[in-house]
Amino acid sequence: MTTYGSPHPNWYPDPATPGLWRYWNGAHWTEHTAPMTGATSSGPAGAPTGISTGPSEALHWLLPVGRSSESIAAGYLGLLCLVLALVAILPFAFIGVLPLAGLTVWLAIRALGKAGSGGHGSGRAIFGLVGAGLAVVGSVIGVFGTVTVSGT
Repeated sequence: MTTYGSPHPNWYPDPATPGLWRYWNGAHWTEHTAPMTGATSSGPAGAPTGISTGPSEALHWLLPVGRSSESIAAGYLGLLCLVLALVAILPFAFIGVLPLAGLTVWLAIRALGKAGSGGHGSGRAIFGLVGAGLAVVGSVIGVFGTVTVSGT
């Protein structure tokens, strides 16, 4: 009986960026890419010329494979910022949200820089920026709420 596991380490057509080869190390996409130089190109040494047997699209979108660590962290911190944005509206709850939002923005900007130079993860980085922005808005509302409550 034959069992099918993860594809073997090799160069495969990049599932997110047409015209690039990306290296699959057997567990996840790496940041190593090479341009395809035409329809008949054999790509980097060992690159297949036929249909990709790389990871399925579902795996690529569900798990953060082939993305920079900054984009993964920015995405998860953005999600945390979204949750904390609701809590930040409460009086004095904004104090811990602002440093987390700042860290998220810093990581997201670094991730966008890496994504601009051939990496992946710009969607997660943008999500992190949106989450951090909403956390800051929630914090501002929390500050005004705290001033209003303590001022009366």
